[in-house]
Amino acid sequence: MRILIKPKKTKYRLGTLFGFIALVLISFSPATDPLDRIISSFEKYLAESPQEKVYIHIDRDDYAAGETIWLKAYLTAGPYHEASLLSNTIYVELINSSGEVIQQHQLFSPEGFAAGQVELDESLPSGNYLVRSYTNWMRNADAAYFFHKQIKIWNTQDPINNVLSDEAIALQFFPEGGNLVNGIMSKVGFKAIGKDGLGKLVKGKVLEDEQEVATFESNKLGMGVFALMPKEGKKYTALLENSDEIVPLPKALDSGIILSVTNSPTTADILVKVQASENSNLQTVYLLAQTRGIVCASSQADLSKNVSFIRIPKKEFPSGIAQITVLDETGNPLAERLVFIDHQDQMTITASMNKSIYRPREQVQVDIEVKDKEGKPMEANLSMTIFDGGQVAVDVNKETIQSNLLLSSELKGHIESPGYYFNPSNQNREKDLDILMLTQGWRKFTIKQALSENALDPIYRVERGLSIRGVLTDSKNNQPLEEGTVSYLSLFPIAESKTATSNSTGEFEIHDLIFFDSTKVILQGNSRNRKSATIFIDRSYHSPSLAYHIPSTPIRPGDLEQSFITKATERTAIEKAFDFDNSELALEGVEVKGKRIDAPSPISSTYGAGTVQMQVAGNIGLENQQHPLDLVKGRVSGVQITGTGPSSKILIQGVGSINSSMEPLILLNDFPIKLESLQTLPVHEIQNYTVWKGPDTAIFGARGANGVIGFYTKKEIGGAIAASEKDERPPVIGYQIAKEFYSPKYPLQELNQAKPDRRATLLWAPNIQSDSLGKASVSFFNSDAENVIYGEIEGISSGGKPGILRFSYTIEK
Repeated sequence: MRILIKPKKTKYRLGTLFGFIALVLISFSPATDPLDRIISSFEKYLAESPQEKVYIHIDRDDYAAGETIWLKAYLTAGPYHEASLLSNTIYVELINSSGEVIQQHQLFSPEGFAAGQVELDESLPSGNYLVRSYTNWMRNADAAYFFHKQIKIWNTQDPINNVLSDEAIALQFFPEGGNLVNGIMSKVGFKAIGKDGLGKLVKGKVLEDEQEVATFESNKLGMGVFALMPKEGKKYTALLENSDEIVPLPKALDSGIILSVTNSPTTADILVKVQASENSNLQTVYLLAQTRGIVCASSQADLSKNVSFIRIPKKEFPSGIAQITVLDETGNPLAERLVFIDHQDQMTITASMNKSIYRPREQVQVDIEVKDKEGKPMEANLSMTIFDGGQVAVDVNKETIQSNLLLSSELKGHIESPGYYFNPSNQNREKDLDILMLTQGWRKFTIKQALSENALDPIYRVERGLSIRGVLTDSKNNQPLEEGTVSYLSLFPIAESKTATSNSTGEFEIHDLIFFDSTKVILQGNSRNRKSATIFIDRSYHSPSLAYHIPSTPIRPGDLEQSFITKATERTAIEKAFDFDNSELALEGVEVKGKRIDAPSPISSTYGAGTVQMQVAGNIGLENQQHPLDLVKGRVSGVQITGTGPSSKILIQGVGSINSSMEPLILLNDFPIKLESLQTLPVHEIQNYTVWKGPDTAIFGARGANGVIGFYTKKEIGGAIAASEKDERPPVIGYQIAKEFYSPKYPLQELNQAKPDRRATLLWAPNIQSDSLGKASVSFFNSDAENVIYGEIEGISSGGKPGILRFSYTIEK
């Protein structure tokens, strides 16, 4: 019979209309139902521990040592993959085949997107490398769920390797639901992997003791499935064709349940079968179906006759991996099965050009349009790469933002060719995707994790900015200073100041700072007793452990990769031949005599000379003051300052306040700052200051109604860290500044027409935003290549729908 149960709704769209075909359905009350507790725990877990994901789009997969990896980071949060507003810091690492982090960069992502680059050293040896990305918040989960992208780097000076790797094969078996049970027919998934981590095509047979009871054959990705009903007292092994190695199958349980799921792409429902062994003593079990932590279906089933069938409508699930779990009355998981739901509701990207064949160095314009499943325009954030198909291989089955968000980021372990399962041209992709669901191990969201008391007590914090850590010590005896203060000041991109207090061991931390690599920041330490203090910056960073296998076997280039290496060698030779900036001319020694003329003290270039100016640099009496306001106190007519330090009160006569506050406007190098921020500005860094009062404040409008005091620092502001003044390394590393991808323009008057153009990447455009009509345009110039040119666009809509597009055109003379 079929029974409909009223859905249970929450803010995460929990619940479903749940159809049962069962022998008997037992009703239950909230007092005895473990599902209520589990569902509420999932809700709380999602609300208080939202999951972040990072996806990195790069311009290609093969690079030569000395080139640049151009990248775009997409950071999402929550089950619907909306742009993350949690973390502002994205870590990007380059890791070699030995597992060593050889580069790390920090990208600033205030709205879930960031562009950047990894500049490869010319000395890097040829080999497999890994681009890894994560946020600090993501470290609370398993590092296996970080973003991982394997690339190849070729050093044109390295000899070409022609040694084939060993083809030893590891064979693994995965019973559906988790276990084999004696006397019950089960599906068994298997996976054959070579030393390179890739699936291998295999055939074989299953033996019951010495008798053949089943055969198996994998798909091209090394995976497959067969049926088996184990018997008590029997031993089951597998034997590969053309191999003498015997591989044991998992031992069957004498008592338990089997979970079997049928997910046909042609039906609207998922059919679930739960079967218990005769001696299991299980009368009632509970089912929970969820996707990315959203509970989509839940109920109980009666097993008094050892079998129950359940039908779940697919429409209750969002696209992605659905996890179906069977639990006992205590909430303990008994069996689990994954299925993939594909509503094909991702955004659609189209690209149009005015022709399909272009000339070398001709300008190309690509018009982009983004729509949803119903054909309505969508606003989306996109990135696009254009590359030479004569140098760079086109892998239509590689990882994309779509396969990553919906598949790879939810599973542990390496997934070979994840784009294969989303490519409509692959006829067996849905069948093979279901086999993948059988063989990929336990998942990101687990019942135990959601119910754990420690689940909502994360170790790693959400980073809204960067952190500076260190130790404050007495400059004379190098002993830690307790309850000292460390003040931070930065002027770019915004004027920002913060203060931290050192603990009993002199340690301090300042969090959530926004500054970039080129920014000079000021750190100043003070003790309670006005002792001279030294700041020691802790530059160490403990990178997360690597949960990804990078093949260390030597790589051998194919025909296209060999073409890429040849062109890379040509590019290096061309750059040297046309690099006129490196021309040098040796001159004999020249002696220059004269008198140095010191440049005049700078004044405000924005607001004029003001009412009063005072030079500070070079005036010993002023440079030895403790606080910037001490420079003004008693020295400027009409300016009254009472109190000391951050508790100072300022009144500038000759102005009329239109506010309830009498505090004047404070400027630092023409940037407005708070009065308390002056505490972080060392007096010895100040070049001069200016006071505006009376009619001179008119240039500031209402902001200057209470008068204005502006402080101006010396040209070389920053580096005020006593322990680091002689250290060549920067005291702190800021966010990476994204460089602009160089794409030449070829007007008729171009002077450098003779320089050959052998670019592998013709264009990298990381910041494309479609408008309210879903449209955007990008233009660039071709190289000299007479090849097929490929374009790839990836991105995500404002509602969290990913999308991809591949297109091509031809360059001919």
